[in-house]
Amino acid sequence: MKKHSKLMGAAAAGMLAVLAVASPASASTYTVTYTGQHAGDLCTDEPNYCDGSASFVHDGDHLLVWDNNEDGKSAMVMYYRSDNSGELVMDWNHYGVGTRLDINMNLPESGWVEYRVCLGDYGPRTYNMNGCSGWLHESAA
Repeated sequence: MKKHSKLMGAAAAGMLAVLAVASPASASTYTVTYTGQHAGDLCTDEPNYCDGSASFVHDGDHLLVWDNNEDGKSAMVMYYRSDNSGELVMDWNHYGVGTRLDINMNLPESGWVEYRVCLGDYGPRTYNMNGCSGWLHESAA
């Protein structure tokens, strides 16, 4: 828990700009900040190790996705959430290197999220599954 508190404090201190992003098909809200590179709880796998990373912050139910490399690729997080009937959701951080996408999930207290991070091309929404991280299951409580 302390790790996530420090993470949020450092991210807030390094924030240069904020852009609100809306997605009508989701119960989540989105914010983009410019924080620089970060190794989250999950990192994309070889050959692009940690070019994209993701973390879930229990305090407020935030799923964070970083783009850590100026490679023309976008970091993408795919996830299942307990209150979404088993539907796989994919959210893209296509805002460029050094950005963090903050997905405010508003999960129920007994809820959970299971997620992984990948790299891909935002335009056609394609990604290489071999470079994705493993799955991580997190409880909202």
